[in-house]
Amino acid sequence: MLKRFLASFFICCLGIVVSQTSLVLADDTVEVEDPYAASAEAETSSSDDEEDPSSPDPNLSLIPSVDDYQRMVMVPAGGFKMGSTFSEIKDYLAACRKVDKNCALWWFDDELPKHDVYLYSFWIDIFEVTNKEYLEFVLATDRRPALDETCETERCWAGNIWKGKSFPEKAANQPVTQVSWEDAYEYCAWRGKRLPTEAEWEKAARGPGGGIYPWGDSSPKGRATYKRKWRGVLTMTNVGSYSRGVSPYGVHDMAGNVWEWVNDWYGRNYYKNSAKRNPKGPKEGYFRVSRGGSWVNYEDSLRSALRRWSRADVRFNDTGFRCAKDHVRKGPS
Repeated sequence: MLKRFLASFFICCLGIVVSQTSLVLADDTVEVEDPYAASAEAETSSSDDEEDPSSPDPNLSLIPSVDDYQRMVMVPAGGFKMGSTFSEIKDYLAACRKVDKNCALWWFDDELPKHDVYLYSFWIDIFEVTNKEYLEFVLATDRRPALDETCETERCWAGNIWKGKSFPEKAANQPVTQVSWEDAYEYCAWRGKRLPTEAEWEKAARGPGGGIYPWGDSSPKGRATYKRKWRGVLTMTNVGSYSRGVSPYGVHDMAGNVWEWVNDWYGRNYYKNSAKRNPKGPKEGYFRVSRGGSWVNYEDSLRSALRRWSRADVRFNDTGFRCAKDHVRKGPS
């Protein structure tokens, strides 16, 4: 992990509210073609047996119609391996120290132990929520736009894709960023969905095979958007741009492009005592979890088991989300 990940990790995880542009420097003077751009059209105790206290208002989550499942995929019920073994953690640490002598074991040990988890079937968005989709929510609910409105310098404002309730056409099908966990939670509820649990997200990414990345153990090159500098609308790629980077269930962009908020509170040692069936995370906490790595991270931060944590109210230009939904019999089979 290099300095760009460290800045994002430590400031995010300590819950310090700062503009993301202080983490990733904007450079709107560089005009280059995005080499990976493609059309989206181309392609702590457990609350497991109780009602999730952070689940959307049931009045917002009515039984969906078939149309509500468009651009979603069903992940079937079954088990998978969640987390990492100590041997794997040591390998990740060794790889990290090759590029950064400050790497420490505690950066990874919240992935311990690797454990069996069984999940009921659920639905998850095939793609991350886009700027175009989020704008519909903003216009319908008068929710704040997806930007850091606290900026006081041009450098800070350059880290925003949106200007008020608009954004460049090129960004329409890119993942929305500058949204807090609270924004993501409300959007999913408005759609009649919810945020995926951490376990659901990891299963949708790794599948029962448990690869390092959604596609397996091979290099992310040509499979994800990562290791980039900030260049405004040229930074991220349209959702669904990498046909070779899909998960075993056909879910796109679960590595790179943007970190993705999940529903769970963060518990450093939660895996040691988590339920084996349908874990929903700790009942309470101070931080929320995000997964998947982003455009600014190096390949070692794109691992599907890696956990990032930050306060629910922070907003960054490397963080977005996707939604999930319980499987119901009235949906398509």
